[in-house]
Amino acid sequence: MSEALCFDMYGTLCDVSSVADAIERELDVPAGVAAAVDELWRSKQLEYAFHRGATGRYEPFDAVTRDALDYALDYHGLDEDAAPALMDAYDELDPYPDALDALATLAETHEMVVFSNGTPAMLDALAGHTGVDAHVDGLVSASDAGALKPAPAVYDHVAAELDRPLADCRLVSSNAWDVAGASAAGMTTAWVNRANEPAERLDGGADVEVESLAALAATL
Repeated sequence: MSEALCFDMYGTLCDVSSVADAIERELDVPAGVAAAVDELWRSKQLEYAFHRGATGRYEPFDAVTRDALDYALDYHGLDEDAAPALMDAYDELDPYPDALDALATLAETHEMVVFSNGTPAMLDALAGHTGVDAHVDGLVSASDAGALKPAPAVYDHVAAELDRPLADCRLVSSNAWDVAGASAAGMTTAWVNRANEPAERLDGGADVEVESLAALAATL
């Protein structure tokens, strides 16, 4: 039996920066300002997720995402009344251009799930909007483990959901910190390094490194 592929959603299958269009529209700001808000939103989203993990104060990813958005809007002096509409836009991110074709190819030979920090409701909405749900066997949320990546319990959770040994599950992620967390937990990994970034100075390098999801499909 082939290994199971566990695809990160945000930044791997879907482009988180695509929410900048909604920021520009909802706040009526120039594209440069929208891009700056988007970048800070994503940065704080990850920072807050890591902080809550380190301090043992778990909050689900939608709450973490909203806190990060509120900070980004406040930092730039923008109307926080737009936050609900922008949170809705986060459920309508664009998939990367090669994502659906790569999933369709890999689904011919692998069991596959989305494996994300997103809550079940977030993943249901985004997978349905993008069409990802048609190509995977399930959606696995870190919320059900009561933690967020890169906590080891989250990686153990996906193996339990798949009813497989952890070493028989491969994380596919564009986030090097996620790859390092999965590797440390005992998963095999594939790093989708679109920007040709250097390796992180963390334990647990990628077992496979590719420049795109299309390249991953050709490799596996």
